[in-house]
Amino acid sequence: MNFKELEDKDLLRFIKLPLMISKESIIDTFSRILKDATTSFNPKVVIIDSITPILKVIGNDAEVRATLQNTLIEFSKLINGLTVLIHEVVGSGDDLGDIGFVSDAVIFMSCKIVNNLVSRSIEIRKSRGNPARITKVGFTIEEGEGIRVFLPLLLKEIPAPDYTKPHKHPCKSLDRKIGPIYPGELIFILYPTLTYIDYILAYITLVAIVYRGRVLVISYIIPPQHIMYRICRALERITAGVSITEELLSNYVRIEGLNPSVYLPEESLYEVLKLLREYNPNLIVFIGTPPLGIASTSTEVDYKDLIMNLIFYLRKMRVASIIIDARDVELIRSLSDMFIEVKNISRGRIFRVPHVLIEIMRRGEAPFTVTLKDFILCAKDIRKSVKGGITK
Repeated sequence: MNFKELEDKDLLRFIKLPLMISKESIIDTFSRILKDATTSFNPKVVIIDSITPILKVIGNDAEVRATLQNTLIEFSKLINGLTVLIHEVVGSGDDLGDIGFVSDAVIFMSCKIVNNLVSRSIEIRKSRGNPARITKVGFTIEEGEGIRVFLPLLLKEIPAPDYTKPHKHPCKSLDRKIGPIYPGELIFILYPTLTYIDYILAYITLVAIVYRGRVLVISYIIPPQHIMYRICRALERITAGVSITEELLSNYVRIEGLNPSVYLPEESLYEVLKLLREYNPNLIVFIGTPPLGIASTSTEVDYKDLIMNLIFYLRKMRVASIIIDARDVELIRSLSDMFIEVKNISRGRIFRVPHVLIEIMRRGEAPFTVTLKDFILCAKDIRKSVKGGITK
């Protein structure tokens, strides 16, 4: 945020308080500056950053502290606005004294080091007249945006998938078997050791090309350039040698990598939401289970709330999502609208790809099976459409 620009537009006024070392001068000087600012600028929000030096000079003088508190209370009434006091404390900040007592709201912001990374949190200690259900949440500081907070959603805020806008498969055979994907749905694909994931991503890319859609791929495991290379190779095999460049694919697919070792779970989710806002995809694909791409019993328990909230946000934004993992995550399976398990049943090759069996279970319907061969045949059927899409 450019504070100088805001000052030039008379939207912000910065006042530097003079150095005050005596108790007697504090109240008079402080009151005079506030009164002058009110008369000349007429603010609706006043931020005092920080009140700590003033409180240190006052010390335990009860009379001066009471006068200061009354001055601040009356000032808020005078401007008919908001007064924000920033108070720097050591430790947990449990003892705020009189300032905490007279405040209408107390928000405690803290940070600590977790796994060599900075973890920041906001805690609502007091909110007069407002029964806050959530008292502590994590936050990040984003360049050019400021503080970003990831708040949980209420279930009543989450709409049903948009059944009026189905994402159909380009060929009728698969569309009849699997059915369309609807905006807001979650699909969980269990893929052993993530082998042959190239073909699934290549098929998704073909569908995006045919329908002029946008796919966002977020990987916690495989580097983005490696994924792009493998998609290109798989597409060449599927489309019988049709040249599809990375430059062309970038019009339909964006691949991002999030290294779990440089992000805390909350930060990782903020990055996902940031990418969603920037790219506005029709479909998002996670390679690895968010928020860190590492699926285990401990991570499932520790990050249960974060995983659920991310899925709820995607549902609210009406973005279809696919999570691909080599480990069965019970929470993801229970939240998914479609569960797909890929099983390698033969080392023989059919159409130059392994022969695998794909078991599909859609919520409310009987399970059924297809093979990777079905996807390859479907891709071959739509090759002409893809060629048309490429040349246009």
